[in-house]
Amino acid sequence: MRALIPPTMNEQVSDSILKLVPMIDALSGEVFLYLNDGPLKDKLVESYLETEEAHGDILEFEFDASLRIIPAADSAAATIEGRLELDDFLYQTSFTVAELDADETTDLLEQLQPHCPAPSSEQDQPRKNILRKKQGNNLLNIGSASITLGLSQRALKTLIPCSEMRIVEEGGDKSIEGYYWNKGLIARFEALAAQHRQGQRYTDDDAAFVAEQCCDGDMKWARDIIAGFLQHKR
Repeated sequence: MRALIPPTMNEQVSDSILKLVPMIDALSGEVFLYLNDGPLKDKLVESYLETEEAHGDILEFEFDASLRIIPAADSAAATIEGRLELDDFLYQTSFTVAELDADETTDLLEQLQPHCPAPSSEQDQPRKNILRKKQGNNLLNIGSASITLGLSQRALKTLIPCSEMRIVEEGGDKSIEGYYWNKGLIARFEALAAQHRQGQRYTDDDAAFVAEQCCDGDMKWARDIIAGFLQHKR
């Protein structure tokens, strides 16, 4: 017998998806997210526990849970890749927006919010600039950084997390006006590309520098970023 979903739950899911689809549509490229405890992380764990090779004691360990959002022409069909990682352990799965329930959709909305500009206000109210990590002499804007590395602006934002951003507030709504990258970080990636062309591998020092500059000290994340950048530069 097919389970019946209460109408109120259907309405809640539909409302959340109606908010999520345009948010995904506004993304300039793929987005990578680390997950804290919540509905999305629970979804990944439950999916893993349903596999034949699942280890039931996974919850006893501190593992990393992450999502990669890959936009599609039809935003409702965007691919959501999920990963659980711990040392040599890796579990991967994928699903679409339509497979999310109300709580999971709400969780994803909150996770994506920092990556999407807020809708502009139509009210005629004063515009207020909020300088968050204001651009200085040691920063490059997205145009200069992308030209230096020979990347499109979209590829740059997708491959290398920005160092700082400029946020503006208008009519109570906040939006991102500009992205900036540390000059030293861009110079390091420029050098990595040159070394790669000569057949040289990146070093632990390279990974440590990238981790410190844009990965909150996360060496694994830094290595993933370097690998993705070098693969794109082939």
